[in-house]
Amino acid sequence: MNNNIDSIVKSLLKARSTNHYISNDNIDLIPNNIKDAYLIQNKVHVELDKTKDKTIGRKIGCTTEVMQSYLGIEHPCAGTLREKNCYNSGVYLNFDNFNRVGVECELAVKLSNNLIFNTEPNIYDIYNSIEYFFPAIEIVDDRYSNWKNFSVSHLIADDFFNAGCVLGLDRYQEKFEDIGITEGSMYINNNKIGTGRGNNILGNPFNAIKWLVSQKEIIGSHLSKNSIILLGSLVETFWVNRGDKVQINISGMGSVSVKFE
Repeated sequence: MNNNIDSIVKSLLKARSTNHYISNDNIDLIPNNIKDAYLIQNKVHVELDKTKDKTIGRKIGCTTEVMQSYLGIEHPCAGTLREKNCYNSGVYLNFDNFNRVGVECELAVKLSNNLIFNTEPNIYDIYNSIEYFFPAIEIVDDRYSNWKNFSVSHLIADDFFNAGCVLGLDRYQEKFEDIGITEGSMYINNNKIGTGRGNNILGNPFNAIKWLVSQKEIIGSHLSKNSIILLGSLVETFWVNRGDKVQINISGMGSVSVKFE
């Protein structure tokens, strides 16, 4: 590990143990490129895995046009999910535990077996490796001095905004051809604020996993059996206020909710 990468890893670990506020004032704490960013992200989680908490999966961001336009990023970006930050539907979360908390409307899957790194993975093999589908809310946190001035690499090193997820309680088996026409909607305090379809995710939701499986710098040799994968938001990020109740409805898959107190 070179000194720059080592310093960034230590800085990010320190931020997680305090208020997790991150600035881009120190150029030595900004990754040089995306490859280094994923190396840093993975090293951070190797250290965190030494605690009682554990890695349970990945989030994939910037997979829909609405999110690419909002963030000004034209390609997918991945982060890591940890067990202690993943909750069941209906949870109440402390608004003060975040810097600026937001929510996203997600399709999620759980893998039934390992997915081996492959530069050209077969999309039907990916589908057959999914144990079930379910609705999810990604929790994101704007913990940055001004994220619009951050490089993509800097955001990726810090899990690309991820602060956890809320998972639907019900599990669903879906036909390959039905996932693309699945519709997801987000409600804030019972007011509908956005909707999208599965095929908004890189033209087909399975393309998000296909992309992830082809990225060795992210997954190493494989994605592990039982991993939870968030495929990307169907709706633009909504930054919540204290007291807001968030509900996501995915057609054919029920709903998932969280309230911030």
